[in-house]
Amino acid sequence: MKKTALALCLAAFSASVTLSVAQADPAAMQPQQQQQVEITEAKLLQFTMAMDAIGEIGAKYEAEFQSAESAEQAQQIQQQAQNEMVEAVESAGLTAAEYNAIAQQAQQDEELRDRILSMSRADS
Repeated sequence: MKKTALALCLAAFSASVTLSVAQADPAAMQPQQQQQVEITEAKLLQFTMAMDAIGEIGAKYEAEFQSAESAEQAQQIQQQAQNEMVEAVESAGLTAAEYNAIAQQAQQDEELRDRILSMSRADS
């Protein structure tokens, strides 16, 4: 169950940040080469802090998003949530690109995923 929650957090944020970056800087969306981030314990701690915050933000906005009365209202709620997610990542000390790179690596590396889960508040 926790692995599913982790996967959903990673995918949701990665997609939302990719969209935000594309809107802010279309040149940044050239054919993607996965950014390699040296994954130190400090980076993992920052990542898990950001991931936990993103999970809380997602939960906070989920009901609002589901009860949106129009596509425009849903888009506004989604944008607000995305902005808060980016702020959470930056407050944790990572850039959105670093967060996405670690998330992509975690999706492909079960050992890394397990390390992240063991550090996450959600696993305690």
